[in-house]
Amino acid sequence: MAPGRDGQPGTGQHEWRRFRAGWHGAFVGLGVLTAGLTLLMSGTGTATRVAVPGMVAVLLGWYAVAGVRGVHRRPGWVGPAYLALAVPLTVAVFALVPVGALLLVALYPHVWMMLPPRPAVVVTCAIVAAVGAVILANGPLDGRGVTSVLLLSVVSVAVAVAIGLWIARIIRQSRQRAELIAQLAQTRAQLAVVSREAGALAERERLSRDIHDTLAQGFASVLLLLEAAQTALASAPSTAAGYLGRAQQTARENLAEARSLVAALAPPDLAGTSLPEALRRLVERVGGDDGPGAELSITGTPRGLPIEREVALLRMAQESLTNVHRHAGATRVEVALVYTVDRVSLRVSDDGKGFDPAVPQQGYGLAGIRARAQGIGGVATIEAAPGAGAVVRIDVPAAGG
Repeated sequence: MAPGRDGQPGTGQHEWRRFRAGWHGAFVGLGVLTAGLTLLMSGTGTATRVAVPGMVAVLLGWYAVAGVRGVHRRPGWVGPAYLALAVPLTVAVFALVPVGALLLVALYPHVWMMLPPRPAVVVTCAIVAAVGAVILANGPLDGRGVTSVLLLSVVSVAVAVAIGLWIARIIRQSRQRAELIAQLAQTRAQLAVVSREAGALAERERLSRDIHDTLAQGFASVLLLLEAAQTALASAPSTAAGYLGRAQQTARENLAEARSLVAALAPPDLAGTSLPEALRRLVERVGGDDGPGAELSITGTPRGLPIEREVALLRMAQESLTNVHRHAGATRVEVALVYTVDRVSLRVSDDGKGFDPAVPQQGYGLAGIRARAQGIGGVATIEAAPGAGAVVRIDVPAAGG
């Protein structure tokens, strides 16, 4: 692909434009060669030696004014205007000196570069007919000579039209390629915009889930502890002080979570420790906030997971336990972490009032758990029934994609 004006790959060009300097140089060279040979030819009259170089000079000047622009078909009328003078002038040079045939070599490509195919065929036939007429006029020719001229004219038309149609095909394919490349560039730009928008949307969804699963839940816990402290302040100051201490600790943890989200780091509970240990601390906090009794069990051999999976499992455990604490009215909740050969399963079950999974739930809770599991290549299932508690199970690959 030819470079554009800015030095970057171009968006497609007609084939002859890629070699426009060569086209221009070749035509000028043929003109100079025709004039030079005319001056050197013996037996050429003085008038012819003056007229032919003058006509060549006019032709080259007209090419510089209109022909160069006509080769590029810019604007559409310039090419026909150039040919209107160039065709009779070239034929006239050929009529004066046979070496003028050199200019015909360049004239035929010019016709097909500057005109649509049908007009180009007509002009090509007219040029061949004019050339044939010049040959007939310059000779006396017998019947065989006339037949040869006519046969030569037919062959010339066939060859010129064939070459012209080939040039027209190159023009058409080049234009189509240019249009296709332009469309591809536009599509690529549109895809880049869509990709940026999709990335921004995914990031907003991730932040929404993280804020809901961490900061919002932490603030809710702080609020509950402060309300409990306010209630116990008059009758049991020591109990109220305990609530306030827990509220302070939860606020500190929330602040650490906020800093972690801003810095896109792993949750503080996972910093420098393992997923089982982080879950253990989480379960201990839940059991100590006047919530249901909480128990953690670990089955299999614990091993490290990709950090994004450990973060997601911890977040889903936080969300599940928060739902139990706030909505289930449970007295007991069990968290089970199971390691198998190729999978890791997290199971959170409670003995609370349960709910109907078929009824759409408000908020991010269950929907966020399903989205998180899907985002790490896993699956989340929720089993529940009114009055029968609930079980949230997440299965994720242990490694790989």
